[in-house]
Amino acid sequence: MSQYNQGIERTPEYVKFMKDLKEFHDKKGTVLQAEPVLGGKKLDLLRIYKTVMEAGGYEKVTLNRGWKQVGDPFNFPSTCTNSAYILKAVYTKYLLGWEEENHWKRPWNPPAELLATHQKPTASPMPLPPSNHSRQTGTAFSQPAVITNSQQPPAYHPQATFIDYEFRTRILLSLQSNLPNEVDWAFNTLIKFSFVSENFNLDFIPTLIDLLLNFTAPFFEREIDESANDNMTSKARQETYERVLQVFHIIRNFSFLEMNIRRLALHERLRNILMKGISLAPSSKYGELSRHCLDIMENIAPQVILTSRTDSYLTTMTQLLFSTDRAFILGAIRALTRVAVTEANERILCHADPKVIEHLAQLLLVDDEELEAATLEYLYQYSSLRGSFSTQLIEHYPGNLIGLLTGYLSYKSSLAPPSSTALGTIHGIPAAQMIHVEPVQQQPSIPDLTNYTNLDEPYRCLGWLKDQLTTGGAEDKIALNEIFGSYQKLFGTEKPLGIKEFYTVLKIAFPQPASVEEAFANGPKSLETVLCNVKYNPTRRKDGSICRWEGCEQSFDGKSDLHRHIVNDHLETANECKWMKCSKKGLEGKMNAIQHMRTHFAGKVSKQGNRPKTFTVSKMPVDDSEVSGIPLTSALLLRNLARHKQHHIYYLPYQSELILLAIQRPKVSKYILTVLEEINSNKR
Repeated sequence: MSQYNQGIERTPEYVKFMKDLKEFHDKKGTVLQAEPVLGGKKLDLLRIYKTVMEAGGYEKVTLNRGWKQVGDPFNFPSTCTNSAYILKAVYTKYLLGWEEENHWKRPWNPPAELLATHQKPTASPMPLPPSNHSRQTGTAFSQPAVITNSQQPPAYHPQATFIDYEFRTRILLSLQSNLPNEVDWAFNTLIKFSFVSENFNLDFIPTLIDLLLNFTAPFFEREIDESANDNMTSKARQETYERVLQVFHIIRNFSFLEMNIRRLALHERLRNILMKGISLAPSSKYGELSRHCLDIMENIAPQVILTSRTDSYLTTMTQLLFSTDRAFILGAIRALTRVAVTEANERILCHADPKVIEHLAQLLLVDDEELEAATLEYLYQYSSLRGSFSTQLIEHYPGNLIGLLTGYLSYKSSLAPPSSTALGTIHGIPAAQMIHVEPVQQQPSIPDLTNYTNLDEPYRCLGWLKDQLTTGGAEDKIALNEIFGSYQKLFGTEKPLGIKEFYTVLKIAFPQPASVEEAFANGPKSLETVLCNVKYNPTRRKDGSICRWEGCEQSFDGKSDLHRHIVNDHLETANECKWMKCSKKGLEGKMNAIQHMRTHFAGKVSKQGNRPKTFTVSKMPVDDSEVSGIPLTSALLLRNLARHKQHHIYYLPYQSELILLAIQRPKVSKYILTVLEEINSNKR
């Protein structure tokens, strides 16, 4: 499959897509930049769109912080530290409207700043008020200041709550007034405002964070006594603590807005105070405060830049992994996962801590789906980093990680049914409960494919393909309907695989380029797909379709053609049998000759004891439901670990299970096939 960094592949599909996208933006009155540039590379909007839609759409990718994975194929330089956020901005600007109307069939009204006629604000610090003297003139928001009844906000943006400069001034003065009533008004207003506003930018009031933190100083400057004897009986101390809770409640609400994450993450004073808050025992009377601090640390994680492996953020979150409080463990895992999204932290996080790996292995054994899902997401994110983390993970994991992940591919969520909406998850927090599997006496392995006619599907198909075909060069091509027709003729009466399952097995044996897979998946006539890099094996077995009459040796596609040839060409005038070494003479008449030939084609009863032990798949059930949570994250982690050749030995006992799962769960098959291709490439 071609990578983005190879340049834009201007296929007919790409040209048509860009033409339609341009017409869409012209119709909406917005401007399309056809080939944006990021990190010195032109961005292929079609491939970005397809990648996002494969992951469930804009909302699902955003909900699960998946924009870094969208940009992984670009191989951006290490200096491009904010590629995930820029990719999201590009998608929002040029592709989100297309997704809303063409995929979800929802009306999309572009925000004013995307319209070609939108005027940027002037340098004047105070915008001109509208003619109705409305106070809706604030500049802290990304939406237009006035929304009429005829122009509803787009579905993906909530309606803004607008404030003006007078409101900002009163908030600042009230917080600095030392007047109890004014301070109470400011805090009550900010709590409500931070809760309902979903697009307020803290840059509009840049000193707000410091003013709020000033109210926490009396609490953190004195020695905090967490003992049971300190019951905060003093009214003043109780009021101080409640004020501190209000401060972090407000900051926590603002930290959920992506536009504020960077400002909060770079605020050194805030980070130091958050560390103190997290250090408070979750079981103490300060538990609510410590949880607020942890939520903020988790939310700002994608913009935290670590300075070293002893950075206070990293060490504090790592210590929380060993907490006995479930909420703290979950928060720490998610924070550490999100801090690894930033490319600037890759150098520091690419090495595994053996103690952390052992502890995470224990968490995967806990019967807690949410905890298991978060742990797997952590391992997937860190195994995606360049470095030795994957190798050290396998080395220090105290158990059979590959076997565990293979089992996770069959999980079904017991928390909630799979979501069919855009609000589902990619590697979502909801996990799953393993489907009950009957115990197997011996560890599964791929059977000997030599006598494939005695095997169950899909091994019979796999063995036949490996016998009939071989890897060819760029000039070697075979029509899919040709090879599938031969398979159907041979096994048509013995419950053969359908075309989709057949093509899946074929890709396992002979991986196909992206253009072929796309033609098969999207083409109106998938059977007419032309396979590449494959040719017929000159030593292939003919499976009983060769005429064994003395001096003949003709080959045929199936047994019926062979039988017709014998009757018409050899038995018309024959008075003796010349089939192989038979010397039967005195065959008087054609009917007697045919009766004798039946003895050479009598059905043979196979000895059950000689059949290789394999998985018995009686019905081949297929689960075509969407895959999310634990199964998808496990598949991605298996794919990452398989990229290292030294790990392939750990996959060998599970190849048969992976082949079956690739057929039974089509939504996760592309990741499993990548794993199998990596393993098989090491053998060639």
